Amino acid sequence: MERTKGYLFLIVLKHLGIWVAVVLFFTASSLGWGWTISTKHETWLSHGYGALTNATIFYLTSFYLIPKFYNQRRKKRFVWYSVAMLSGICLLELYIDSRLGMWYDNKAYLIDSKLSWWNFILMGLLYILPFNLLYFILGFMYRLPKDRKEQYQRELQLEHEKLETELKYLKSQIHPHTLFNGINSIYHLVDTRPEKAKNLLLNLSNALRYHLYESSDEFSSLTKELEYVRQYIALNEIRINENAITRCEFEDFEGDYLIAPLLLTPFIENAFKYVSHHPDKNRNTVTIGIKVLENDRLYFECINTIDVGVHELKEVGGIGLENVGSRLQGIYGTSYRLQCVKNADVYTVVLELPLKEKL
Repeated sequence: MERTKGYLFLIVLKHLGIWVAVVLFFTASSLGWGWTISTKHETWLSHGYGALTNATIFYLTSFYLIPKFYNQRRKKRFVWYSVAMLSGICLLELYIDSRLGMWYDNKAYLIDSKLSWWNFILMGLLYILPFNLLYFILGFMYRLPKDRKEQYQRELQLEHEKLETELKYLKSQIHPHTLFNGINSIYHLVDTRPEKAKNLLLNLSNALRYHLYESSDEFSSLTKELEYVRQYIALNEIRINENAITRCEFEDFEGDYLIAPLLLTPFIENAFKYVSHHPDKNRNTVTIGIKVLENDRLYFECINTIDVGVHELKEVGGIGLENVGSRLQGIYGTSYRLQCVKNADVYTVVLELPLKEKL
């Protein structure tokens, strides 16, 4: 609150300083008061009230006519009110000028006392109106860039809120699959291999804890994310029983980085879901490699064998490849690289994205 009051005070002070400078400039210059140059009388009074009427035009245009009518697409009313304002102020100035001319006995200002009132007004408007139009235009130049900037910031804020909503929605679509697949995998082991089921239940517990408490932020620790990936792989290995071989190559890295959570697991789930079913399990493989490149980028590669004739894979973790791409686009913009290639019997996913250093 105090900062806002101080800021407003500085704005008011700056505007007052500008108008005082305008009055001093015209008073000190060779410009005279009235329709002709007059050096006989001081002109500070006329320039002072002239600055007051000009300021009235400037601020009425900037803070009333433009926001209330022009920006609201009420253009006809804006034109009519602008014409009424300029006409009224011009006539007021003409009247005051004539009174001051008589007061100072400035016959040069009055031009010719025999002029008809219509010609008197017309000649006065030819002198006064251009200056008032100048301040009317200055009001536009002051207000419109400010409004355009505020509108742009509002649009950015709305776009950001929309993006956050979409990202939360996409992430929420991923969450249930870990729980459902994990429970199904453990269920089939409870009777036959209880010890392994117990270990898997611990993995599932840790995975859910990561989901609920550590993946809600926009970015998560890369170390914790990779630990979650290992647990996720262990849960998915049960789905293929002993009919395929899983190879994991996680290279060590120095330092601590941040990564958007839950981006890698949809591709891993996809690999286990569509791995081939050859009688020889050595021909059924899922290979997952993760490393940090020298330029602080994560390199993720997931390769799985597929059955010949399998149609194009569109489902990833139950949400679709396009949705995963949308989340990547929303978080990393154009700084990531995602490549999905399907050959005759192999499906390859390569993802490369920038990592943030943890402060």
